[in-house]
Amino acid sequence: MNSSTPLITDLNNDGLKDIVFFVTDYWGQFAPFCRIHAVNHEGNDLPGFPRGYDEAVIHLTSGDVNNDGNMDLVMRFTNTIDAIDITGNHLPGFPISYPPGDVLSFNPISIYDLDNDGLLEIIACKSAEICVFNSDGAIRQGWPRYIAGNCQSGFAVGNIDNSGDAEVLVPTFKWYTTGYVDSSAIRIYRSNGENFSSDWPVYSDSTYYNWGSMVSIQINKNNPDSTYIMMATKRREAGAFTMNRENKYNIHGDLIARGYSYVMHGAGTLSIGDLNRDGKVEFTNGNQGNPTHLFAFTNSMIRIPGYWPQEGVGEHDAIPCIGKLTYFNRLNIVDNNWHASSGVGYVFAYESDGNELPWSPFRPVGLVNAVSLADLDNNGSSEIVFLSSITSYETYLHVLELSGIPFSIENFPWSMTSHDRYRTNQYGFIPPDEPVGIQPVSSVVPEKFELHQNFPNPFNPTTTIRFDVRTSGNVSLKVFDVLGREVAVLADEYLRAGSYERVFEAVELAGGIYFYKLKATGFEKTLRMVVLK
Repeated sequence: MNSSTPLITDLNNDGLKDIVFFVTDYWGQFAPFCRIHAVNHEGNDLPGFPRGYDEAVIHLTSGDVNNDGNMDLVMRFTNTIDAIDITGNHLPGFPISYPPGDVLSFNPISIYDLDNDGLLEIIACKSAEICVFNSDGAIRQGWPRYIAGNCQSGFAVGNIDNSGDAEVLVPTFKWYTTGYVDSSAIRIYRSNGENFSSDWPVYSDSTYYNWGSMVSIQINKNNPDSTYIMMATKRREAGAFTMNRENKYNIHGDLIARGYSYVMHGAGTLSIGDLNRDGKVEFTNGNQGNPTHLFAFTNSMIRIPGYWPQEGVGEHDAIPCIGKLTYFNRLNIVDNNWHASSGVGYVFAYESDGNELPWSPFRPVGLVNAVSLADLDNNGSSEIVFLSSITSYETYLHVLELSGIPFSIENFPWSMTSHDRYRTNQYGFIPPDEPVGIQPVSSVVPEKFELHQNFPNPFNPTTTIRFDVRTSGNVSLKVFDVLGREVAVLADEYLRAGSYERVFEAVELAGGIYFYKLKATGFEKTLRMVVLK
């Protein structure tokens, strides 16, 4: 069996999260040999799932493609791209024939509203080509773009200059049958297919190429000059172990920092998170091979002192997650590994210095494929979600609860395909079709707008605020001190009708009385809460 990273999405629109993944049987035990599963937070199959296909699925994404208020699935198969709704019906214009070309690569896929028109575009590739499709399946004007070589791993997508439309960042290289590689580069295209600027593409040295690493981006919306682009490159040389570079660029293509790791096979995508919550992000990545090596780097790409390297993979889909796993005011690294020869895999959890958490490693049955982090049932406790497989006949879905650890963008900035179900590889990204930091409790339309008393109250340092939205529209939820000064914005966005909860952390606030206010169309209410320190 070959299975995917768990994709976390509210596919049935019930305000709770579902887990979507695919399983491919290359040993001929099942027909059809590829199946897509969708299960709810209780582990039950959603109606109509699993779905069988006679073509292998390469990548999955999820978003509201046709803008009807419901999540859809966008799938990259070996030779086609398809988009379906919860009932399994093809969206208009799909499936699209898009065979891989001369070279069968990993054929990544991403979705994004590149031009801010409220509709999602689909970014895909094949041999020597990058293409963008509109939400109706038509090729977008200005695309495809032809390249030297292929995009091996995946895209990054985001508005890196905070001006106009978003950009597509593509790692490429050309592979020869002799083992020689060239044209290894990061290419950046605007939404209309034009080059981002004359500073790009940025090429790697001739002896380095981007085998297993996607581009990662950290966007500073207030200062584009502090937006950074990261990618690991592998040295082309004989032998199992190889030198790798972890590169950090600004949007002008200038090399800002460079780290080094010596690992088997090749270093993978750099995950991003403020591990020590000191205002500066750190980076982590691993490799594919046996042994596996997981490294952690400072903001300047210097290896963090401590117990690194540790066990952990990091190539292609298996990317380390970063999130809050303990009650301490810091973030942790979660990763997995697998040893195909022995059929053994583990889930690991580390502090920023490489020390393992007490429960790590976790040993499930079979090989562990990749990890996501989420709060599936909106109960205020986050979960570690992952798949493991026993070669040729069994796949298992696992959910481990992190009791009392609320799921938020602050706590889980790099949770993989949970809030980054578009596959943007963008630090802290949340899709516009998902409330920022807000957990929907129910999609049932309330009888009226209402703001409820926070619980617990008094509290230290976290509390939960529940509110009801009678009609869809712009909603703001803000916190003020006794002098009327705004100290936190918990929501300021468009929300559908329903009931919501927001976990508020007062770690940085002094003890005392505070007020929180809900404003919506024709409604305003303020309540008091008390922070204990």
